[in-house]
Amino acid sequence: MKILDVASAPFHTLYFRSSGRKGKPESRFLPFYHVTVSGLPDTLPAVVVSADLQGRESGGKKRLLGLAVAEELAALQKGKVIAKVGLVVLAGDLYDVPGCDSRGGTGEVTKVWNGFAKHFPFVTGVHGNHDIVSAEKLRDNVRILDGDCFTYEGLKLGGVCGVIGRIDRNQRKTQKDFMASLGKVTQKAVDLVVLHEGPDDLVSGQRGNPVIREFFEKKKTGFLVFGHSFWEQPFQTIGKNQVLNTDSKVFILQNATGAKKG
Repeated sequence: MKILDVASAPFHTLYFRSSGRKGKPESRFLPFYHVTVSGLPDTLPAVVVSADLQGRESGGKKRLLGLAVAEELAALQKGKVIAKVGLVVLAGDLYDVPGCDSRGGTGEVTKVWNGFAKHFPFVTGVHGNHDIVSAEKLRDNVRILDGDCFTYEGLKLGGVCGVIGRIDRNQRKTQKDFMASLGKVTQKAVDLVVLHEGPDDLVSGQRGNPVIREFFEKKKTGFLVFGHSFWEQPFQTIGKNQVLNTDSKVFILQNATGAKKG
């Protein structure tokens, strides 16, 4: 799979609340972008990728943002604004505290995974460092990737959960273990690599992990999606790899024929 074009402007936005600085809630808009690709199987008219949906919906319910995003995508699909979504890929960090008054909260996000799985045929991806998931409660059409690969509808995916850091903290791995898992995932050809923590971007000076960047500078995997550190310019090339930072954004991938551009 290869990205041909990433729309410069969102075709849709969703209003939500998120924990801001100094313990004060912030009102924000989540942007949705069209991405034109080649190489998606015909059985997957559209693939959704996103990460860092750290917020709560506005209004009375104040559910986790991911639940509102799943419903919004289902409505866009019903209205034929987007093609039929065959797969959702989540790159982690789906939690915000109930009052949106404390940044960096860690909590249960099983309902978010199941919310996407309720509306769409299959959901896969990785956990972020702020996520807690009850694996036994996940729907059958959810698969978490952590140092392994699998093929869905002809698309081979692999991923690694968490970030590099102190292993006594939530969803952390030592650098050695994280990179060993990444090496295992990319040992053979894979269409899409999913991480939560991704590379830094030397060209545009965007934040990330230099160790992960150095790995992708030396190894061709093809296409990487991740989150964790926000990038103003989400689409870049590292070595012979295309990388898409999905932090606080929703991307709808469609093949060039029939794909809409913003």
